[in-house]
Amino acid sequence: MLINVGAEFGKSLETSEIAVELVDILNKLDADDFILDFKEVYYVTMNYAQAYYNAKYESPKKISEINIGDEIGVVMGAADEACNP
Repeated sequence: MLINVGAEFGKSLETSEIAVELVDILNKLDADDFILDFKEVYYVTMNYAQAYYNAKYESPKKISEINIGDEIGVVMGAADEACNP
C-alpha cells in the first residue's frame, strides 16, 4: 500500500510523536507491506527520523520508503544507521 507521507502528515516532520503515530496507524491497517512516499516532504528533524526508524524496526509490518530528497536523505540515513547498526 502506497502512503503519501507529505499529504497525510505535512511537508515538515519535526516531532517523534508524528513518527510514532505514523507507524501506529500502519500497524492497525490490514495490509502487511507499505511504501511511504516522501516526495512532498521537505524537512525532517533527527528527532523524527530516529523515532521513525525505532518504530519501524519494532513493527511487524514491512515498511519501505521512496522519493526521499537529498537533504532529508542525509538525516534519514544517519538515523537509520544509528537505529540499525
